[in-house]
Amino acid sequence: MFSLAVFWHRLLGALLLPPILNLLPIIAGAMLIRRWQHAGRLLLAFGVALTYLLSIPQTAIWLAQGVERYPPIRPADLAAVDAIAVLGGGKRPAPEFGGNAPSSDTLTRLRYAAYLARHSGKPVLVTGGAPLGGEAEGKMMARVLRDDYGIRARWMEDMSDTTLENARLSAVMLKADGATRVALVSQGWHLARAVPFFQRQGLQVLPAPTGFIRYEGPAFQRYLPSGKAMEECHALLREYIGLLYYRMRPGT
Repeated sequence: MFSLAVFWHRLLGALLLPPILNLLPIIAGAMLIRRWQHAGRLLLAFGVALTYLLSIPQTAIWLAQGVERYPPIRPADLAAVDAIAVLGGGKRPAPEFGGNAPSSDTLTRLRYAAYLARHSGKPVLVTGGAPLGGEAEGKMMARVLRDDYGIRARWMEDMSDTTLENARLSAVMLKADGATRVALVSQGWHLARAVPFFQRQGLQVLPAPTGFIRYEGPAFQRYLPSGKAMEECHALLREYIGLLYYRMRPGT
């Protein structure tokens, strides 16, 4: 079901994140430069510099250091948990498959959850609704786990619109079956926000991060702009905004 709240959050986020974030000073500088040349040039230079910084791998690495708080786990660490919970991270229309397919973030999470499930034998919970309409992520995730990885999700939560709701609704399902210790799978940068939500529902959480922000090759390449780095900077800045939002919001 379409969520108006999620839509407004995304609209507000778009104004606070690149590319609009770095376009605004460029536009303002272009408008001011005829009347106030010095101020206009400063704004233009600031916008260009910001565009460069938010398009290079090194900035993504710096930003990731503040939110990738949990180290990788070993499959053996799962002996103490009751379940593996996988958070949805988006979907995309996939006409080649005749329906929806996981976004790159969701696919990374599902692949890692399948890996952990195979090595531990622990049951899997998938969680994700449809905040912008269409098929719920939880249903799609369960289907992909079954068809592509041969693993059937024991629990499927498909009504949540946010990470906070992922935690609340998933906890109800897990506790009903006596599962209170979970390995929580998501990108490393996302778990900084997600883990406390699940803990506040009375669950013991083993963070199981995947999709770390990493780059190979010569160091100078980290200063060359790339589309991948732009995407990662956008995701990381969005996560910082999310952390700030929930820190200021009472009752979460």
